[in-house]
Amino acid sequence: MKLNFHVSPSLRGPLTTQRIMKELTCGLLIIFVLAVINYTNLYGSAYGLQCVWILLCSLVTMFICEYLFAKIRKRDPKKEIKNSFGWVTAIILSLMMPVSVPLYAVIVSTIFAIVFAKMIFGGFGHNIFNPAAVGRAVIFASFTGATTDLVTSATPTAYIASTYGWLPANENVLDAFLKNYGGWKGLFLGTYPGALGETFTLAIVIIGIFLIVRKIIDWRVPVVYLGTIFVMTAIIAIITGVGSYHGIPGFLWYPVLHLLLGGVVFGGFFMLTDPVTSPTSAAGRTIFALGAGILTVLIRMTGNLPEGCLYSILLMNMMTPLIESALDGKQLDILKKAKHGFIYLCIVGLALTIFAACKVHPVTNPKGESEAKVVEQTEVDVL
Repeated sequence: MKLNFHVSPSLRGPLTTQRIMKELTCGLLIIFVLAVINYTNLYGSAYGLQCVWILLCSLVTMFICEYLFAKIRKRDPKKEIKNSFGWVTAIILSLMMPVSVPLYAVIVSTIFAIVFAKMIFGGFGHNIFNPAAVGRAVIFASFTGATTDLVTSATPTAYIASTYGWLPANENVLDAFLKNYGGWKGLFLGTYPGALGETFTLAIVIIGIFLIVRKIIDWRVPVVYLGTIFVMTAIIAIITGVGSYHGIPGFLWYPVLHLLLGGVVFGGFFMLTDPVTSPTSAAGRTIFALGAGILTVLIRMTGNLPEGCLYSILLMNMMTPLIESALDGKQLDILKKAKHGFIYLCIVGLALTIFAACKVHPVTNPKGESEAKVVEQTEVDVL
């Protein structure tokens, strides 16, 4: 991968923080509107209204938290809220919520996201962890059993993890899984239960590419992250002997299945690209995305959690200061360090891929229906 460096003097470009956040907000709201339409069409107006309530609760909680925090610090609340961009966190957090999440859980998770993951570190630009990821982790750890009266079936991520161990062996097993969620078309269009904004893969990719063209997000992050997941799962398919699917080799359809399930596409375009909690240099961001991709696959294949994107993001957030310090120095030295670091991490990723492949086995006879659906109500294990 080519990494370019620019020498002084530096010119100020048209890409400001205000513009980045404005266009990012528009992209996220488009995904939210599509989610509302989808849930309304599939399950009824009560579901669409529940989506709106989730977003409103998160936004109102965010504004209250930021207002009070500004008052405590004796600063102008209007100016603080305007420059803090807390609504971006609230929208992303809402898009990661299952439709069945209780509204009080939304409020609690938003408080954790805004106060404990962001404001307590000094506000926008100073936080270590992605605030929305922290809020989602609170939901995952504390409110997984809590639901409203709006109930849907198990998510495909939970179902494939519990029934097939993330490794359907052949086309017959895969067809049995896909028929529950509308086939490949359903996975692309998000016509199945899951997080509000993480299931419509096609829309996320289109909006993500638009933001890349507009230079709002760095293309390297989603490309390296999703590419790492694709390559690792392709190697796992080869080692474990995953069969073909109607003539398509296992090393092609199996990685695509991983990309379409869970929150990896949404995470790659809208969470790993967070400019505050990811490295500032292009070289650092590629290493950051590579590490997140490796952790995601490792958690999925060998961990007790169905989804690995959320924790891979938080773990790599902790590594950001180390990556920044490792790539500090003269520009030519940085380029050399970045290349070596990327290669070494690729080697580690390959070793972990082989390890994961040795720990799993393709499933030809899935568990019975009563054992498989361990999640009878919507328990979205994404991000």
